[in-house]
Amino acid sequence: MRDLYEILGVPKTATDAEIKKAYRRMAQKYHPDMNKNNKDAEAKFKEVNQAYEVLSDKQKRGQYDSFGSVGGQPGMDFNGFQNFDFGSFGGGFADIFETFFGGGFNGRQGGGGHRRSSAIRGGDIEFNLKLKFEEAVFGCEKTLEIAKADVCDVCKGTGSEPGTKIVTCSVCNGAGQIRSIRQTILGQVSTSRVCSNCNGEGRTPEKKCHSCHGTMRTRQKSKITVRIPVGIDNGSIIKVTGKGEAGINGGGYGDLYLNVSVSAHNKFVRDGLTIKSIEDIDLLQAVLGDNIKVDTVHGQIDLKIPAGTEGEDVFTLKGYGVKGGDHLVKIHVKIPKKLSSKEKSLYTELANEKGFKFENSSILKRIFD
Repeated sequence: MRDLYEILGVPKTATDAEIKKAYRRMAQKYHPDMNKNNKDAEAKFKEVNQAYEVLSDKQKRGQYDSFGSVGGQPGMDFNGFQNFDFGSFGGGFADIFETFFGGGFNGRQGGGGHRRSSAIRGGDIEFNLKLKFEEAVFGCEKTLEIAKADVCDVCKGTGSEPGTKIVTCSVCNGAGQIRSIRQTILGQVSTSRVCSNCNGEGRTPEKKCHSCHGTMRTRQKSKITVRIPVGIDNGSIIKVTGKGEAGINGGGYGDLYLNVSVSAHNKFVRDGLTIKSIEDIDLLQAVLGDNIKVDTVHGQIDLKIPAGTEGEDVFTLKGYGVKGGDHLVKIHVKIPKKLSSKEKSLYTELANEKGFKFENSSILKRIFD
């Protein structure tokens, strides 16, 4: 029997969360309806499920870590038990065999009736959702088309071909377990293991569904409408409960996780609830003052530029950001690189008025030229 940790691809020190994550990854990898051309997928899928059944249960995992087996699974024997203190179990040989094999000792029945497979919750799905800048600011509704494992439309999740019956498993005769008798140095030992034909259900389809091949699910595209909240930011994650993959054996649906990325804007930059932008003004507007039109996500508004405004000055527009946040406008003063003859004359006259002598200045020459 293969090592259960090796089947899931995790170390023996793996946490419960790491084991669960590995199980979901391996289950999706080997699920038969995603590997229709791989004949070994169904067997590997069952192997992954059986490994997770043990390692996800603290008691079973403890037994497996200690003895290399749980409930009489293959690979359990009595090698090396010659010096074992059986009295430490406090319940005699019968309790020992109950602990190791989950069955009876010398024909004694243990554990009650046959085992049934438990319901398995559907897997979670991640989806990368890209929003425009304005969609993130004001919120919106998005209709997404997502491919996922869902209840088979043909058999409605029974795994059986329509018109055929669910019958008693011919391998375990409905017990859900395969029991066997082993001869050991201590006598006959009754052991049991989960029936691989019915996965412990005790019943199987008379004929497997031609669409899902008995797996109860198929890969389908589903349209999901999601409400995007106002002011959502880049890097946020939206959880949509119950919109993941369908479960098995009546297990509920998993969840959908939307990884949000927001496109950059050609003019605005967002910082939390604050929006920032840069506005260019002429040198004369900065000197004399003016009223200018400023773009915001809420539309254009008038902004008064006081006389003597300097480059890099910042004006605050209250409430014009995200969800009542502010919009900050940084002023950039444009310095003319070329002047007409009239402009040159006026600037020279102004310079003379101020007592500046720029005739030989390389800066003034560059502007005038």
